[in-house]
Amino acid sequence: MTEERVTDLISRYERLYSDQSNFRILWQDLADYILPRKSNILSLKSAGSKQTERLFDSTAIHANELLAASMATSLTPSNARWFYLKTRDPGLNEDDAVKEWLEDCSDRMDRVIHQSNFASEVNECRVEFGCFGIAALFCEEKPLSVEGFSGINFKSFSVGEYVISEDYAGRVNMIIRKFELPAVEAMRKFKKNVGEKVAKAAASSNDRDKLFPFLWAVMPMEDWRSASRKKKVLPYASCYVNLSEKSLIQEGGYHEFPVMVPRWAKASNEVYGRGPGFTALPDVRTLNKAIELDLRAWAKAIDPPLLVKDGGVIGSVRVTPSGITYVRQLDQIKTLESTSKFDVTQIKVNDLRSSIRRIFFSDQLQLQESPKMTASEVYVRYELMQRILGPTLGREESEELSPLIERVFGIMSRGGAFREPPDALKQRSGEDLLDVEYEGPMARAQRLGELNALQKFYSFVGPISAVQPEVLDIVDTDKAAREVADVTGVPAKIIRDEDQVKAIRQQRGEAKAKADQAQGLMAIAQGLGKAAPAMQAMNDMMAQGPQPQAGVAPPALPTTTTAGA
Repeated sequence: MTEERVTDLISRYERLYSDQSNFRILWQDLADYILPRKSNILSLKSAGSKQTERLFDSTAIHANELLAASMATSLTPSNARWFYLKTRDPGLNEDDAVKEWLEDCSDRMDRVIHQSNFASEVNECRVEFGCFGIAALFCEEKPLSVEGFSGINFKSFSVGEYVISEDYAGRVNMIIRKFELPAVEAMRKFKKNVGEKVAKAAASSNDRDKLFPFLWAVMPMEDWRSASRKKKVLPYASCYVNLSEKSLIQEGGYHEFPVMVPRWAKASNEVYGRGPGFTALPDVRTLNKAIELDLRAWAKAIDPPLLVKDGGVIGSVRVTPSGITYVRQLDQIKTLESTSKFDVTQIKVNDLRSSIRRIFFSDQLQLQESPKMTASEVYVRYELMQRILGPTLGREESEELSPLIERVFGIMSRGGAFREPPDALKQRSGEDLLDVEYEGPMARAQRLGELNALQKFYSFVGPISAVQPEVLDIVDTDKAAREVADVTGVPAKIIRDEDQVKAIRQQRGEAKAKADQAQGLMAIAQGLGKAAPAMQAMNDMMAQGPQPQAGVAPPALPTTTTAGA
């Protein structure tokens, strides 16, 4: 049964490799002109051989490298965190314990990624991504030296050495890679199961560095187990095959698909992507030919050919410096003047170079580098980049970055690298809740639109509120402040939750009420203090009775009569 599965796997690889033949021809052409260090796709070259024999201009090479560097700094900057975790449930995202736990997980993942070789390997993917329109990045856990989590390792695969297949939804769910290993390294990796020929070569001092071919395949477990009744354990199967002996040497599996395969853009009937390199190739070839012809004309202008009359030269013409040529008459040798128009050639060359730079977005990507730009100008530039690269960045996030974060999160979670999750998440265990939001410059530029809208709103409503303060009642200022903190990336651990804010406001209200009450009592006391003398005088007057006024006779007292008087 094992032999049947190995034969079936090799046949599937050969079939997919044959289907890839047209793309390999295109990739070889692209590599020759845009990425010469990857130019061994069809024309296998030995290490250290010359790779630029067909090149006369490096504009495309530099433009592609600039695109790769710009995408790296815009999407996954090495000096800052470029992602953070959320859940797909908005209610859980409002839970402060969940927010702090996810932020702590994001910090730990960020440290692990930055401590790995991610920056160097993803750069290799970026240069292939712009040139060929496809890349492959493998993510695996480092071999355990101690119990628990030991770190992450990345490796980029070059085009031409692997084949891929898609599922019904257009996602890459299978990859088969052909590679070679020295016998001694194969023995170290696969131990005794490596095969008789490889083991024999590894034991020989003369053949230990001899290369042997292997196949490595990752596919859905049901595809690999289709001919077997073994219980499915993991979603994706992994297997290594010794091609020289056609034997299965190692089996395993993965919880997540371990290879991220982003594609710049692709046709509906194709599996492999197409990038800016495909668009720029005609201009790149034309530019190289124009430079080649221009150099030939340049050489003729510097060292022009000679017109020599038959029999007019004694001996041979000497064209070396200080060379003496003997002629029968002085007009027997003339230079053939070149009629090349270098100004016309230069104009065409400049047009081609500008076209190549535009195709690789060099002009748009360089605008953001000016140190004199204001914040508004930076926002406008990033907005322009988003309009140009938006569809590509969306595919990049869905096919590379999000699967990468999920893969790293899964590895670290299984390795016990995170704190204990809060109860709200434990109750939802088993659900697919993990979501990713990006914090790179490009992602921040996209979200800054919300902040820009809020600033415009307040700049419009502000003058009105000076006349009619009630207009601000339509704005929930607490939510506005939290939205600004979220957009600008303020850490959740320094933002108070709603209960804490309510408690602080309640304490502030109680303190203000006590202060107002004390102030009222003080005012009453002060009022009573001023009224005390007047009250005392009134009481004295009431005790003394009415006093006659000057010049006025006192009122006559009423007389009483008795009965019978």
